[in-house]
Amino acid sequence: MFSRQALPIDINLSTDMSKYKSFISRYHKWIHSSEQTVKGLPGSNPFIVSGITDAFNQLYGLYNKIGIFKGEYGYHNLVLSDRVTYKLEEADCIVISHPFSADGNDSSALIRYADKLNIPIFIDCAFFGICSGISFDFSEFKNIHSVCFSLSKTFGTGLHRVGLLYTKDKFPTAVYRKWNYPLITQALQHYDMLEERSPDWACTRYRNKQTAICKLYNFLPSSTVIFAIDYSDKYIKYKRGNSNRICISALLSDKVKDLLNDMDRMGQIN
Repeated sequence: MFSRQALPIDINLSTDMSKYKSFISRYHKWIHSSEQTVKGLPGSNPFIVSGITDAFNQLYGLYNKIGIFKGEYGYHNLVLSDRVTYKLEEADCIVISHPFSADGNDSSALIRYADKLNIPIFIDCAFFGICSGISFDFSEFKNIHSVCFSLSKTFGTGLHRVGLLYTKDKFPTAVYRKWNYPLITQALQHYDMLEERSPDWACTRYRNKQTAICKLYNFLPSSTVIFAIDYSDKYIKYKRGNSNRICISALLSDKVKDLLNDMDRMGQIN
């Protein structure tokens, strides 16, 4: 606890920076420890950001017209209703979630299409840590300027979010580093967490449950383990892009697991 009697400078000078200074390298190693391939990240010195949302807020100051595909993360339209375009050729920068926000599946085809337009691309890897079977090898693409990861989904820490931004653009976060003005609290909170769960932990633990739930409700399992995909009119209120994305995270509990196992043994899951 900080003393109320301490001067602000005393609090800053008494802060232990040792873990923070090694957080970036630990986070970098954690990302590359995944069974999924991670290669071709832009820039040589990643930056800590307050989640991918923070990186977006900074991106909006670097580029005017933001291009997105239909079904993309809704934050862009909420913040930039007059600066978002689906006509990618008109954009100053293209943002693509990978896995894709609309279905949690591989978006390599979208990245490949956008890369041909020779417009800077920002890759949003918010679902890294709860997905499997996705390649994060960006080596073949020429126009990816930024790739950002976050720990919010893996550890359920969205209210204390922290992310790692790889970029060759001049993001404001670079100024934090030069001015010794780091985002230390979020980094320290996640420092030891990185030792507790690998990027593949969630899918290893919950993939079978996801599959059983999808069989029970006639859904298609997403590559992102907390999602099920549907194309009927029954779940049209969950429509994102061309599919209905249904979050099943509340069903991925041990009680539900036992129930599904019992139903499976009784032949109630086909």
